[in-house]
Amino acid sequence: MCKTIKLDEKNYRLHGDKNKRIIRKSLAELGAARSIVVDNENYIIAGNGVFEMSQELGIKTRIVESDGSELIVVKRTDIAADDEKRKLLALADNHASDTSEFDIDLIASDFDVEELDAWEFETNIDNDPTKEFNELGDFEFNNNNVQSWKSLIVHFDNETDFNQFKNLLDLKITDKTKSTYFPQKEKEKAPEIYE
Repeated sequence: MCKTIKLDEKNYRLHGDKNKRIIRKSLAELGAARSIVVDNENYIIAGNGVFEMSQELGIKTRIVESDGSELIVVKRTDIAADDEKRKLLALADNHASDTSEFDIDLIASDFDVEELDAWEFETNIDNDPTKEFNELGDFEFNNNNVQSWKSLIVHFDNETDFNQFKNLLDLKITDKTKSTYFPQKEKEKAPEIYE
């Protein structure tokens, strides 16, 4: 275990169980391929999930010092251009990043909207929450009693907890579901809006 490198206590990425499984599988079956970044005190800036899974697997760590003026390239001498392992590694690397998500609350506490916009970082954080709605222009909309009595935001530490909650309440929800009613209602088809 590499004791000199420390996980970032304010990591902007949330690594759920699925994400960790994919990183772990990639490291175990395909080996290390991506470097991580630490600051001058050895706190991880980027690569918390990769580092955590590599340590569980007992993969050795080598620190390459840099001031950021050159790109550090990891050359895998065991992989050729036509290897099946090469295709799997490219898939796993890209898929792993897709299965983690940003901690929007933490990001919102550290950055203002203008700074995030400068980096083209899309969030639901906005100084004017009606801006996008207003850009649609004038149209008639009939909102038939969609007021809910109470709303509740529920956070889950892992996929198992999410599935347990979903099964307990017999909800038809997925990883992409943003909201639901309880008891669940049939979805009404939204009217199409034409100019």
